[in-house]
Amino acid sequence: MSTIPGDLQKTIEQYHRAQKEFVKGNPRPFKDLCSHADDVTIAGGMGGVQKGWAEVAKRYDWASARFASDDDERHTESISLVATPDLAYAVDIERSQVRVTGSAEVRPLALRVTTVFRRENGQWKLVHRHADPHVDVQPAAAMLRK
Repeated sequence: MSTIPGDLQKTIEQYHRAQKEFVKGNPRPFKDLCSHADDVTIAGGMGGVQKGWAEVAKRYDWASARFASDDDERHTESISLVATPDLAYAVDIERSQVRVTGSAEVRPLALRVTTVFRRENGQWKLVHRHADPHVDVQPAAAMLRK
């Protein structure tokens, strides 16, 4: 089992706080935690894959603008957190209550998330996020397109 460095734990706490801002329509704190390198990637919960900071930054702006939550009641269930001196990954289930822009209804959202962090210039930065709504086991037929 790897030991989790204190500065990584602090970054993960900031990341969780930034997620609350993200679903309020404010992606800035989230983006501030990201690497701005050409190899940064996102496979977001609404589909698609982007690579490179210019494309990933646009995707975070676009995705955050889809939410207008006043108070995100978020709970993150940590499945695994593994760290080496310069690279770490977290596997989580994120459960929250969110409101989509243009709707008054607050609805539950559950995502299966893998996040990769890398130490850059002495700071931990988010370099990859994959999120999808497949929290519960799905039958094989559900994955096949008609």
